[in-house]
Amino acid sequence: MYKFLLILHILAVVFGIGPMVLNGLYAAKAKKLGPPGQGAVMSVNFDVSMVAEKIIYLIPVFGILLVLVGHDDHNLEFGQTFIWLSFLLYVVALGISHGVMVPGAKAMQAIGAKFASGQGTPEDGARAAGLEKRLAAGGMTLNLLAIIIIVLMVTQPGR
Repeated sequence: MYKFLLILHILAVVFGIGPMVLNGLYAAKAKKLGPPGQGAVMSVNFDVSMVAEKIIYLIPVFGILLVLVGHDDHNLEFGQTFIWLSFLLYVVALGISHGVMVPGAKAMQAIGAKFASGQGTPEDGARAAGLEKRLAAGGMTLNLLAIIIIVLMVTQPGR
């Protein structure tokens, strides 16, 4: 049972976080396309990200089950540094995702739609530029958190 849960935990990381790591690349490539193509690429990217987000919610579920199942045979405890710190960083990442990334991406889509319909204003352009910087910073922070969590899971400090 432990190995099965470990495989599910790793697959949730790969298929949940993996697509999200490339969001900045999609944004950079979409920006080069200009308004019509940019909106289409970012809309598809947002939809895929929302699917990946649901998979990301499974990561701690499988992690918690791993600790419960592996408590005796694998010497896992919730008080071990790599477990509680990874969980804490995961919660921080969710906060950034829901507080910065999702609302920012939705706002960018709305601005993009205005420009695509010919109704975008200079104020919309300025707002989009500010959102772009905020999304880039949030994305880089999320990528860094993902790297830190993966390093914690592999090196397992406090074990």
